[in-house]
Amino acid sequence: MVPAIRNNVTLTPWTSPMNRLEGLFDRLFDDAAFGLAPRADGPAPISVWHDEDRIHVEVDLPGMAEEDIEVTVHKGLLYIRGERKPEADRKYVHDGRTWGRFERAIRLPDEVDAANVQAELSRGVLRLTLPRSPEAKPRKIALKSS
Repeated sequence: MVPAIRNNVTLTPWTSPMNRLEGLFDRLFDDAAFGLAPRADGPAPISVWHDEDRIHVEVDLPGMAEEDIEVTVHKGLLYIRGERKPEADRKYVHDGRTWGRFERAIRLPDEVDAANVQAELSRGVLRLTLPRSPEAKPRKIALKSS
C-alpha cells in the first residue's frame, strides 16, 4: 500500500513534531497494520463478510472509473489496485483528497473459485462476490452404525 502524506498541516501544540511522530508510530503498529482489523482511513476502505457459499467484499472508491481499478485473486489473496488521478489544470486553494496509486491485499478465509468471481462498480462502491470452491465448503459426513 502506498502511504498518503499531506504537507499542508499547520503546527500547533497538538501537531508538534513529537506528537506527529507518536501518531505515525500508532498508525504503524496498530492492529490494522498487521491485518487484524480493518482501517477506515486508508485510501480504499474495505468491508469483508461471508455466508455459506460466498465471500463478499465492498470497497469505497468514489470518483474512480473501471479502467483505473485492477482486481486479481492469487494463492488465497485478493488484490485491489488502482490510481486516483487529480483533475488536470486545477490550481487548488485547498486539497484534502488523496491522489496516487494504492494497493490493498486481503487474505481470503477460504479458497475461492476464481473463474466465477463477480465484480461490479456502482456509485463509487466496488462490490465483489467470490464463490467458495467446492473443497472449501463444509461437507457433512454420514455416519454408519455397525
